[in-house]
Amino acid sequence: MSVTGNLQTKNGKYYAVINLHDENGKRRQKWINTNLPLRGNKKAAEAFLNEQVAKYEQVIVPYSKLTVAEYFEQWLSQMAGKVRANTYRNYCGNMQNHIIPYFQCKKILLQELTAVDLEEYYESKLQKGSKLKTEEALSPTTIKHHHQNISKALSDAVHDRLIALNPASSAKMPKQERTKKFKPEFLNTKEVDSLLVLFDGSVVELPVRLCAFYGFRRSEVLGLKWSAIDLERRTLTIEETLQQGIGGNYTDETKTESSTRTMPMPDSIYQLITRQRDLQNERREVMGNYYIESDYLCTWPNGQVISPNYLTKTFHSIVSKSTLPRVRLHDLRHSAATNLLEMGFNVAQVAEWLGHESPTTTLKFYSHAIKTSKMEMATALDKVLENC
Repeated sequence: MSVTGNLQTKNGKYYAVINLHDENGKRRQKWINTNLPLRGNKKAAEAFLNEQVAKYEQVIVPYSKLTVAEYFEQWLSQMAGKVRANTYRNYCGNMQNHIIPYFQCKKILLQELTAVDLEEYYESKLQKGSKLKTEEALSPTTIKHHHQNISKALSDAVHDRLIALNPASSAKMPKQERTKKFKPEFLNTKEVDSLLVLFDGSVVELPVRLCAFYGFRRSEVLGLKWSAIDLERRTLTIEETLQQGIGGNYTDETKTESSTRTMPMPDSIYQLITRQRDLQNERREVMGNYYIESDYLCTWPNGQVISPNYLTKTFHSIVSKSTLPRVRLHDLRHSAATNLLEMGFNVAQVAEWLGHESPTTTLKFYSHAIKTSKMEMATALDKVLENC
């Protein structure tokens, strides 16, 4: 059934009226404001009408009274299990806390949603009071994430023939703030040694020591299982991660394919791991049925796995009471990388150690250490040339 249309006038302007049909074949009209005044604009209005008819002829969709908010709710429920748990958690946060409530108030039909409607939403989130827990506005970067979420949902609506075009593709984003280049904090080797002393006897001593040595992400160190540890060959393998979601902890894949990596265990790490094995066996025997069985390496005395947020908060609490720089847990990763580069290991070696997809990623974050190496090279060359 072909798409037809005609021009109508309303409030002194031309409107393009597109004739669509619902799933029962009944005709439904869609009115589109050309924003063109009546006088002297008939040809321009006709051109606009022809353009709209051509667009709707590309994909004929049944007329629907589904609102934007209703569609987003349906789409969100359909996404559960189709994307990674972290991705779904972000979708839920954006949709349930911001996007759906806004469009529920607007009551805009999905098929009438325009790029201007989306731009008005973005503008509203730049106003004070947009954050849930504070009176602050959302940042342009956060709004960009909302836009990506909305665009994905509307792209799926096009695929499902609920709308003909994705209005997000032409919506203008708020101007991005110029941000300073990220410069990670790091501790030198002496500072790392001082930091590790602070965690002696703590329940998080083992994961902190492993993060300091290997530069593990918190999800990687807490996701380590005995099945991935080979005490005979003295290796451990990062092959899955432990994430913290809305309903509790869950196991997930590694961040990237290169994040899955096997690492050697020198004597100091081997002793840490075997001591943990012996402790878990002793506690299992003493506590009996009260011991929580799991395959995880980093656990509480009762066998329960340490949660990611607890590790982060405990690390921050202990470091904040010391005289050391106020580094984050993730800064142990930066410290490991920086110290390895300053020891003379090349970028490719450090990239492999950290599980980066490419040495380019390593260079992006740790160019400061490379500059230090260049200075050492310049000094060495200077001394040679002085003797010439």
